[in-house]
Amino acid sequence: MPLLPDVAQALATLDAIASQPTVPLHEGHALHAIRERLAAIGVEAREDRYGQLHARLARGEAKRALVFVAHTDHPGFVLASARGKEGRVRISGGLRERCFGRPVNALVHDDAGSDAIRAVIDDFVSDIDEPNNSPGHARIRAEGPLRVGQWAVLDLPGLEVEGDELRMRAADDLAGCALIVEALRLLQTEERPFDVHAAFTRAEETGLFGARLIAEDGLIPRDAYVVSIEASNARFAPAGGGIVVRVGDLYNTFSNDAERYFRVAQERLALSGIPTQRRLLPGGTCEASAFVRLGWTATGVALPNVNYHNDPEDGGFAPEIVRLVDVVSGIAILAEAAVAAGADESEAWWPSAKRVPDDIRALLERR
Repeated sequence: MPLLPDVAQALATLDAIASQPTVPLHEGHALHAIRERLAAIGVEAREDRYGQLHARLARGEAKRALVFVAHTDHPGFVLASARGKEGRVRISGGLRERCFGRPVNALVHDDAGSDAIRAVIDDFVSDIDEPNNSPGHARIRAEGPLRVGQWAVLDLPGLEVEGDELRMRAADDLAGCALIVEALRLLQTEERPFDVHAAFTRAEETGLFGARLIAEDGLIPRDAYVVSIEASNARFAPAGGGIVVRVGDLYNTFSNDAERYFRVAQERLALSGIPTQRRLLPGGTCEASAFVRLGWTATGVALPNVNYHNDPEDGGFAPEIVRLVDVVSGIAILAEAAVAAGADESEAWWPSAKRVPDDIRALLERR
């Protein structure tokens, strides 16, 4: 039987992490919450020179290590100028231009953790800024004084639970971060060998920068297999169908060798009635691509994410939505894949395909 998460614990971790405000280069609140949740399960986190968190949990002599990677930022706004209670914000991280057809409610924060200030964003001006993955800038008017250095997030719920629907301001990718924490919790009681590293990255939405720095600087074991954990556009895989084993993204095909452990996990989860999917998700570029391009062996999994980047079909902004069944499936597949990697296992069907039987070989040789 595969390990299965405690739903109440999973929701508590989601709430603790996903409720944190975050935008690219201002991920401190989310990183602090992740460190606290890791400490609560007895896993120590360390910080690299770029402010990213790393952790490790291992048991026995694992044949292959996995590195679970998720990013801690989400698209938002950064104060570019301010005078009194009014200023201009630069959109940071990929919010869609079409969503700015009406005034946008926002919450202004700073890195020190001061009380949030309510604000309205409007008067959008299209002005593409590629280094910030930005479509433009806009006016901001707040209930309190503004200053450069502050930043703002959409005024949407950190986590609302309605049946199987989990509505979040930033499922992408704070939900992915929560999956890693809960997978490590599951593995705390696992006696089979495994070796899991976790990396919680920064500035993904503006160019995969944190993941690229980890790859460039070799901040994880070179022989480990990288697993990008995302909350990706549900247009390409139905929400409620289980976690998606991601064979590639918009630009890259991932590694069959790394994916093999997730196919083993899929077989085991299927026996317990836990749904999973396997899809190409071409809706964007995820952190696996940062590692693939630099020669690493990498794969990915993704939660189907409705209203990806807070972009509903009817315009404006809305919470991102993931399904609880997919969260449970995602936590379970990470833990089971870690064990499969520890034993270097293959899918049930593969041993019979490795070598052609002698009688078939002889039959073909006779023509």
